[in-house]
Amino acid sequence: MRFMLLHKTNDSLEAGNPPSAEILERADAVLEEMRQAGVLLVAEGLMPSSHAARISVAEPGPARVIDGPFAETKELVAGLSIIRVDSKEDAVRWALRFAEADPYTEIDILEIAG
Repeated sequence: MRFMLLHKTNDSLEAGNPPSAEILERADAVLEEMRQAGVLLVAEGLMPSSHAARISVAEPGPARVIDGPFAETKELVAGLSIIRVDSKEDAVRWALRFAEADPYTEIDILEIAG
């Protein structure tokens, strides 16, 4: 089973400030654990929403392109990981390791279809 871990952003990251060196070091250690365990498929950080665009479709009417930044940071993603594990419970365990590394980041765990 594959799961995507969506690491939510916060106001500091959206302002372009990187995480502290301590948080990065702890997160890198978790990523290395995942690599060693053979579960990590992808891990990427994302730029703040000031570098983004959003497609909005309101019926009736054409799609609109809205350039960032976006106001609602609680719904934005700062990074993502894709892991291959045996169960949702395993995915939760790995996500909890990230939560220990960075207690300021909320993580959504989504199973990938197919």
